[in-house]
Amino acid sequence: MRKNIFKKDNLNPFFLNDIQPQGGISFKDRVIVKGDGYETCIYVYFYPGQVNEFWLNSLTSLSSLDNAIITIDVGTEDKQKALESINKSLIEQESRYYEDKDKISQIKAKNTYGALHTLADNVTNQGEAIKLIQVRFYISDKEKDSLENKVKDIMQELEGIGFRGTVCLNELEYDWQSLYYGPIEQKKFKNKRKGKAVPASSLAGGYPFHFTSLNDPTGILLGQTFTGGNVIFDLFTKTDIRKFYNAVLFGTMGVGKSTTLKKLLLNNAIIGNIVRLLDITGEFKPLITLLGGRIISLDGTGEIINPLQILSTMIDEETFEVLNKESFMMHMSKMSMMYNYIAINPEVEEVREFDKLLSKFYNHFGIEIEKATEYESKEYPIMSDLLKFAKEEMYVDVKKEEIRKNLTIDKQRRLENIILNLESIVRDYGALFDGHSTITDITNEQIISFQLRNLSQYDKRIFRTQIFNILTLLWNNALKIGTKEKKSFDNGLKTLEDIMHYLIIIDEAHTIINSENIMAVDYLITCEREFRKYFGGLLYATQSIRDMVPETIDSTSEVFGKIKTLFELTQYKFIMQQDSNAMASLRKIFEGQLSESEIKSIPNLGMGQCILSINGMSNIKFKVLATEEEKKLFAGGA
Repeated sequence: MRKNIFKKDNLNPFFLNDIQPQGGISFKDRVIVKGDGYETCIYVYFYPGQVNEFWLNSLTSLSSLDNAIITIDVGTEDKQKALESINKSLIEQESRYYEDKDKISQIKAKNTYGALHTLADNVTNQGEAIKLIQVRFYISDKEKDSLENKVKDIMQELEGIGFRGTVCLNELEYDWQSLYYGPIEQKKFKNKRKGKAVPASSLAGGYPFHFTSLNDPTGILLGQTFTGGNVIFDLFTKTDIRKFYNAVLFGTMGVGKSTTLKKLLLNNAIIGNIVRLLDITGEFKPLITLLGGRIISLDGTGEIINPLQILSTMIDEETFEVLNKESFMMHMSKMSMMYNYIAINPEVEEVREFDKLLSKFYNHFGIEIEKATEYESKEYPIMSDLLKFAKEEMYVDVKKEEIRKNLTIDKQRRLENIILNLESIVRDYGALFDGHSTITDITNEQIISFQLRNLSQYDKRIFRTQIFNILTLLWNNALKIGTKEKKSFDNGLKTLEDIMHYLIIIDEAHTIINSENIMAVDYLITCEREFRKYFGGLLYATQSIRDMVPETIDSTSEVFGKIKTLFELTQYKFIMQQDSNAMASLRKIFEGQLSESEIKSIPNLGMGQCILSINGMSNIKFKVLATEEEKKLFAGGA
């Protein structure tokens, strides 16, 4: 009896029982109902007129795809039918060109005619074949609502890259069978579809199995590309294309920005690089503690940096000796900028008066320019000393506040303003600024985090002043370490792989880099340009690009130009999910670095998904990977 069953239609019923949809299957108008969930099929019906190489890869690696099956059915159009179709189109375009009075329509018709003419010539003389392709996405889920959300996400992402898809109503049974039948058999279906006609060369150029990867020799695994390639990344890799080490990271809340940033920090710590972190939120504290790093609070409850201490910020590039005179001038420039923060948009004359007063003060205090950076920290004056000196310049008798008679009214007004600002700093924020530096030599410390959570709650002018203070300290620190490393490299004692690099990470960077804080932008641009010489780099991280570049900023303004320059000096752009209302800012800032389809795909990026744009290289879409151990280590930053 069994033999008769097997012989009938050459079918094996036992095998069919094993492979059939378990629990049964029912085809509805828009969804396939199965015993274990729901399924549907999206049919791609519209294709863009122009595509890039590996264009099919953009379809097969959509970021919103999750446990999906993608099929690409390819058939061949009859050569004679193809030529007849091309001929009809040529006649139509020629007619439009001569009969349409609209000039734009005429241009379009002319361009289309030219493309068709070239195609006809290739088919006739070059052996070009016309292929018919049909692309389908099969999506499944346990719940119907979740399935509909997946359909919506895929359709939106398809539209973002120039394609359009649809669920063909009441045709799902045929679409489902298309999984098991080729294009020839599909022609027998009642809903037979011809498919999109494309030249064979265009289809070949769309090769969907183009695997992208990044494999830096000194890198550590950061993630995996959408095509399955590894992203083994080292921020400090140097090639003929990758010549500097600055980066920026964008990612809205909950998409993995913090995890990515912590992974980059951890990777650099493992490699042995120097890491300095400006932690605005305080969430890095457990990781820094675990890595044995030092945590410094500069909110008045911990350490203090004396703004009047002159640090070595200029070094002779040939002898590597500290240039005291140049460092003093740089310090004077820094103090001038700090006064601008404290006074809030003072008049130019007032700032010049402050510069003059400060220069006179250092001379009065016995600080010699020729050895300006060589004094011990306690030998430098502090802010209360400067306030006392300013008052003595203003008054004959300080206690009675008797004003000197030789002062002009304008000078008197300028000195009054300077004294008021200095009094505010000494009286209200003395714990932050009025004292000798308590931060001793940090050259030998690998990891330091500056905790700024409390400081960020202060008045903006105080917060910005202290940030500027920290950045100056770090520039001095980077110069000391970088000079030593550069000397070893130049003398052949170290290779690039042996060099200890210096990384400054600024989290929540929008609190520092924004249109209201142009002085900080200028300073960071200078740091970006100079750090490369000393094997250093900066990494900025923030949630939205709009926090740094609001849409209200005129793209022709000086402020916009400077912020754009700051981003242009970043070799690496890590772009995670952004709101759709940030697209305009992304286009303006990253013009020429991100394609339109990539920009449109950004709002649809999922958890941990990222576009890495590297100057001079192809952009890489990948997902940041974190082990279970790393997730525990990064607790709170997922």
